[in-house]
Amino acid sequence: MTGIEDPLTPGDWRQRWRLRRIASWLTRIDRHGALAEAGHRRGELEQQLRRAYEEAIELRSWGRLAEQASDQVRAALAAYAQAMRRIGKGTGIKAGRYREDARVAADRAKAALPCWIMPHYRVSESLPPELGLFDLVIVDEASQSTVAALPALLRAKQVLIVGDDRQVTPDAGFRPEARMNELAQRHLSGQVQDYRSVLREEKSLYDLGTVVFAGGAIMLKEHFRCVAPIIEYSKAQFYSHQLVPLRLPSASQRLDPPLIDILVEDGVRRGKTNPAEVDCIVEEIGRIVADPAMAGRSIGVTTLLGHEQAAALFAAIERTHGVDTMLAHDIRIGEPSAFQGDERDIMFVSMVADRGSSALSGAAYDQRFNVAASRARDRMILVRSVEPEDLKPADQLRRALIDHFRAPFATDPAVTEAARDRCESGYEREMFDLLVQRGYRVDTQVRVGNSRIDMVVEGADDRRLAIECDGDMWHGADRWPDDMARQRMLERAGWTIWRCFASRFVRDRDAAMADLVATLTARDIYPVAHGQDRPTTRHTEHRRWRPGGSEPIEAPEAEHVPYAHLVPMDAF
Repeated sequence: MTGIEDPLTPGDWRQRWRLRRIASWLTRIDRHGALAEAGHRRGELEQQLRRAYEEAIELRSWGRLAEQASDQVRAALAAYAQAMRRIGKGTGIKAGRYREDARVAADRAKAALPCWIMPHYRVSESLPPELGLFDLVIVDEASQSTVAALPALLRAKQVLIVGDDRQVTPDAGFRPEARMNELAQRHLSGQVQDYRSVLREEKSLYDLGTVVFAGGAIMLKEHFRCVAPIIEYSKAQFYSHQLVPLRLPSASQRLDPPLIDILVEDGVRRGKTNPAEVDCIVEEIGRIVADPAMAGRSIGVTTLLGHEQAAALFAAIERTHGVDTMLAHDIRIGEPSAFQGDERDIMFVSMVADRGSSALSGAAYDQRFNVAASRARDRMILVRSVEPEDLKPADQLRRALIDHFRAPFATDPAVTEAARDRCESGYEREMFDLLVQRGYRVDTQVRVGNSRIDMVVEGADDRRLAIECDGDMWHGADRWPDDMARQRMLERAGWTIWRCFASRFVRDRDAAMADLVATLTARDIYPVAHGQDRPTTRHTEHRRWRPGGSEPIEAPEAEHVPYAHLVPMDAF
């Protein structure tokens, strides 16, 4: 019969037959289940290996201690602990005798303890003067240690020096240059010529290490403390964009915006203090401690000029808010050197300067600014009394810091770009749509260090899952080693990854989505209620402050950036 198609033998039966054969072949060779099982097994084995390393180190340490800890050794350890308690501040009339008691006791117990931890000034008074006493000596924060730490190195067979010469180093203060030259001439004239300059009292142990072990330095580039908009200043200004920020805060940790710039109107510097900036910071701290959402947030306050401002801030904060509040929020106030090796959730930075201030330049101020601007984990608040145009042309440090608060990243992405528009393929957009239709809160192209995560699904209580949508063309077998290395980096930063190849998604979308939803459910990540989507955020908030209150700057409508852009889209 003409015009009627037999349903058993349709006109395109050859095409259908071909597609069915291809589908059957793909089903037959599909190893998604085996791949998922292998990935799960890899995770289990890595966890077991990690625990095995930890247990082996612990058991071997305790085992060695048990082997060596005879009654005499135990008595020596008790005597050592007693002598160290009696030394106290080391200023008593009997301190010398107690130091000798500690050295004698440590000499008897040295073979029993696999690891000794102490500040370098305790080394000589606590340990016997024996060359090569330890297999390895590690000196942390070596850029703050002077050559007074050399006795620790003399007790080492191998040395690991950890430090950063771009952070605060020893300061000779107001000691006359002539006096320092005289001491160097008297005590260092017999030293190796290349080492003399770095053995001076104003040099650090790290400086000495860079000369003695020239060419042996390894730069640790991964940065876990600050969110990217905060660390970007130091990254660009002092580290030639070599740092790789890896911290992406969870929902409860995140403070939006991470940067707050407060201009104190009519702020005037008086000597090395700025009373108006002190009042502003005291008032801002009052707002923080009164906010229940800020309970438990730690606070730090530092200054970019002199210790006098830090002293004024400490007195005002203690007088206004009291010791209990300072303890509850772990409030610390001091110069940048007081925060080296430390951090706080929120950091206030008082610039002190006004329009008449002299320009700051030189390595010492570079180090001071670097430390001050890299101690905040989630929010940095700059309090200043000067506009950039009022600074002297040579005052590049202050100008660069103010400019950072205006535009943290040299090339910001289109900040109003929708999450769906950031998807890089039709496959990603379809996955995004299916998740959003189910009510999940999804962000796309979230940068973590040098990597971007295709999608991040967030749930309550800081739970989140990273989703990688692997296109078969771009993620073939030749790319798997790189993909796994990248995945391990993300896992070290605390991420859980769910992966899906485009071929699987196209062939069996329902099964892929069921697997994803099951993974989300297993991690207690559920769809959110309508209207609870993530609020938009900005990198920086600008405010003006005057005695009696503060108010926002009158400015055009603020640019809002999605959560993904808390980390810049430019390649580091």
